[in-house]
Amino acid sequence: MRKTLRYLRPVALLASLALFVYALRWAGIRTILDSARALGVGFVWLILLSGLRHALRTAAWHASIEPDTPRPGLLSLFALRLAGEGLNVATPAGPLLGESVKVWAASKQMPESSSASSVAIENIVYGLGAGLFMLAGSVLLLATSPHARLGSWMVVTCLLASLLVPYALVRRSSPMIARLLERLPASSRAKRFIGPYETRIKAVETEILEFFRARRLAFIGILGLEFLTNFTGVAEAYLILKVTAFHASLVNAYFVEVMNRAVQLFFVFVPFGLGVDEGAAAGTLKALGYSVSQGVSLAVLRRARTVFWAAIGLLLAARYCLARPVEEGSLA
Repeated sequence: MRKTLRYLRPVALLASLALFVYALRWAGIRTILDSARALGVGFVWLILLSGLRHALRTAAWHASIEPDTPRPGLLSLFALRLAGEGLNVATPAGPLLGESVKVWAASKQMPESSSASSVAIENIVYGLGAGLFMLAGSVLLLATSPHARLGSWMVVTCLLASLLVPYALVRRSSPMIARLLERLPASSRAKRFIGPYETRIKAVETEILEFFRARRLAFIGILGLEFLTNFTGVAEAYLILKVTAFHASLVNAYFVEVMNRAVQLFFVFVPFGLGVDEGAAAGTLKALGYSVSQGVSLAVLRRARTVFWAAIGLLLAARYCLARPVEEGSLA
């Protein structure tokens, strides 16, 4: 399995780069530059909208921590989120590295189990919010496009099934991971590898389940924040289409963001979503009556704001990793 992944990752990276180059040649560099010039100071609004998305997810992370647990402030968590997100989007390891760094850095100001459980809770609820957002988009497509009814019903069914899985997990009264760990043979390689961390894994799972059982109002509030984060992407798509294509609708911008969320879900380990973002945006906008070049331009302009925040995040991640031991307690 490891050998397969070792060869699969560079192949996937090369394929995404090839798709990115192909998309740029198809759209034309001049067309993309013209779109960037037309956007002008509107790029500042893209930065602010994506910053708002980070702020909303930071607030959701803050609310995921138990109220009586010592915790970093919102600014510290915002910096940690940027550091983790920078590693998420810029490295092939994706969330495996970025989320681990968030847990490690946040654990310097709160108990380690609380740090890990709060990161896990925020990501679980974010996934639920994104699923609901995509489900609403599929229902909207079903209502507005009779020609897409079969595909829409299929997507709706798949999304409903995917939402039932995390719902069933958080409704369990007994820890599932702890039971699986107990059933592992003591002599197995997995048991020997997990053994030193087993107690901590069980503690994190217990805290996650306790959150969903005991903090229902907090869960609803966090779900609302996570659902709202998707609409910053809708606003970005609307702004770009309004300025560069001279005609846009909120419905079309919604469809663009639904596809963007789906692509990010399935290609999370592709650095910066190279190629796949352009392909998805081009295909979506072409289906909506726009040109392929407008779709590629939209994806490239959105990537520019991603690079902006990722650069800040990588600088923050370097700061945390290179900090001296005496400075590890300060994150902000």
